[in-house]
Amino acid sequence: MSEADATSHDGFGSWITHKFPFLLHMLVELPASSAFLFTAADPLIIQYAVLLFVSVLIAGIFVRRDVDTTSRQVAAALAIYHLSPVVRATSRLLAGQTTCRVNDLGGPRVHLCVHAVCLVALLQLALGELYNKESRKIEEPIRQDK
Repeated sequence: MSEADATSHDGFGSWITHKFPFLLHMLVELPASSAFLFTAADPLIIQYAVLLFVSVLIAGIFVRRDVDTTSRQVAAALAIYHLSPVVRATSRLLAGQTTCRVNDLGGPRVHLCVHAVCLVALLQLALGELYNKESRKIEEPIRQDK
């Protein structure tokens, strides 16, 4: 049984583990990308907003797919993205900046919590294969007769 077959029919627990991280990324980053896109005057911020929106579209693709190696790699890439807002929010809190700024979407406390949850959920999906006993089995390579 392939990894995708094993994870596609496991019920609600599997849905939470395998679909929720991508949905969570979409729910968090769609408002952020929209806010940046429609309020920013700086072309660099607008370009960032477009890239963030593209990450939302990519996450949407992986919500509809079964879990496989590619979806785990995409989850790892998105997790790496969420590390940056966690670091930024932490540094703002350590610097004493606890209030919201204009277009801040919640301030550093909210950013830290939300992006930390995204980071953990996506990392769990990305690293889940390491703990899957089936993935530890060494399979014989497929040989083709010539």
